[in-house]
Amino acid sequence: MLKPRRKSQKVYPNADRYGEDGRRLYSAYDAAAATRRPGRQVWVKRIRLAAIALTFVAAVLVVIVFSALPH
Repeated sequence: MLKPRRKSQKVYPNADRYGEDGRRLYSAYDAAAATRRPGRQVWVKRIRLAAIALTFVAAVLVVIVFSALPH
């Protein structure tokens, strides 16, 4: 009995996802379950919080300086 011929990579562009037995080597859902690094939104949130804190500190310093000036 003859073995079926293996198809070329051009016919199946995602052939690297499958092993010799035709089963999937990995799933797209496996990567979603893995822990992710903090993304851009986390950094934007941190920068926004730092900007608010610096603005508050600057406002307090302005109040202190103006109250120390002679009237």
